[in-house]
Amino acid sequence: MFVGAKGNRAGRLLSGTALLLFAACGTPDGPGTVEPVPVEVDVYRLDQLLFSAPPDSLAAASLRAYADLGGFYRIYVEHVLRAAPIEDPRLAMALLHFTRDPDWAAAQASADSLFGNMEAQRAAFTDAFGRLKALFPDSLTPRVVVFNAGFNYGIFPTDSVLGVGIEWFIGADHPVVDLLAAEAFPNYVKRRMEPAMLVPAALKGWLMVHYLRDAAGEDLLTQLVETGKVSALLDALLPGTAPALKLAFTPGQLAWCEANEFHIWRALVADGQLFSKDPERIAAILNDGPFTNGLPRESPGHIGEWIGLRMVQAYLKAHPGTELTDLFHGIDARTILKDYKPRD
Repeated sequence: MFVGAKGNRAGRLLSGTALLLFAACGTPDGPGTVEPVPVEVDVYRLDQLLFSAPPDSLAAASLRAYADLGGFYRIYVEHVLRAAPIEDPRLAMALLHFTRDPDWAAAQASADSLFGNMEAQRAAFTDAFGRLKALFPDSLTPRVVVFNAGFNYGIFPTDSVLGVGIEWFIGADHPVVDLLAAEAFPNYVKRRMEPAMLVPAALKGWLMVHYLRDAAGEDLLTQLVETGKVSALLDALLPGTAPALKLAFTPGQLAWCEANEFHIWRALVADGQLFSKDPERIAAILNDGPFTNGLPRESPGHIGEWIGLRMVQAYLKAHPGTELTDLFHGIDARTILKDYKPRD
């Protein structure tokens, strides 16, 4: 029986159902707080450069951005914004239409009001990437480029740049957010468009690109654990951030997971699903959505990230001498599985 977050009965798992961001409980299990080492994080405000340029200066602003950002600016105008090729003389006109559009201008004005000079976010990025450097001394500290692309991309990591679409974090109740098509932007996506989500969402995007091992074609267990390793790393980089924010859950969804950990796990291991390589089953437990198919509607989507994290936390608690970095050097999923024993 699944239970509600406060212990009330919330529904029964049907037999034969095809089931196809962090610390679930107060203090994380495993290594203690990582002290950041000094790093410099540059936050480049491409959004403000373009939106504040007078109409007759947009071409010059575009050239300046290209000089400052090089290849990333090409990526921005051609692939993120989808405006025009960088060499196309019509690019300035495309930028003019975009930056003078009333909706996108309103979104930018709200971003400017909410975030100001982004000093608080820059400080958070500095601490987080300082912790990453402490854990992985060879890690690259990216340049953070803040852009506005009319909700085309929220987070866009490259080899050396962490691109952040600031319009994705202006508040779920913003009139422009309300105008976004429901089929492309369902409510569970819109509710995450809060200022507090910017830093954890951006860091999670960076880690998923640079630290998540490609486990495509492997079984569900392996993919749960590999995702859980990244979730544990994000937890270490943002120790003061609310767990629900790092998971992109609501507090109620996280409370439901905590109350139902045993039942979620029992559902995952039913009929050998844990070792399934069926892409549809794996997608159902790891992909995003309003809830997880096969579980009650109180469940969050991408619940596999939370289960993977709980597995990794259990392993670290059982092996106190293990460093977080050791997880990324050959500790396989079946080894980690041995220490995960959720109780009813």
